[in-house]
Amino acid sequence: MHIRVSARAIVIHDEHILLNRFFDGVTETYYTVGGGMEPGETAREAVVRETFEESGLHVVAKEHLCTFEYEPARLDCRWGTVHHMGLYFLCELAGSAEIMAPSIPDNEHVHAVWVPLAKLPTLPFGPAVIFPSLLRFVQTGVFSPSYFEDKQTESST
Repeated sequence: MHIRVSARAIVIHDEHILLNRFFDGVTETYYTVGGGMEPGETAREAVVRETFEESGLHVVAKEHLCTFEYEPARLDCRWGTVHHMGLYFLCELAGSAEIMAPSIPDNEHVHAVWVPLAKLPTLPFGPAVIFPSLLRFVQTGVFSPSYFEDKQTESST
């Protein structure tokens, strides 16, 4: 069995959160920046690299906030056939906040954007299961729980 492990960044700066905006021509969804780990790379190294590749931003990986797991057989392969573990890290901006085009173009996402924190509750966000905890973290600084399984739809409004 293959398990894809990714590292995802939660970057908050000047009352904004860094997100990737996806649009497939019909549905718009926002996700945290990040992506798959490479052999020999730690999760912290991956989140720094992926954030730079997708946004041009330099970050420092701080604390691990949560883990999200998607197991396809339990969900009728709703989001694909690959078992997935996402490790979410609080990251701190280490330089300019100016977003640049991805260094490695990706057909799956449109672009990284700074979204005002006040707008976050109105966005379609994936994975939906972590959305309430992300909102609570933005409001209180507390992220709980620390482990999530996909048991509902991928995006939430």
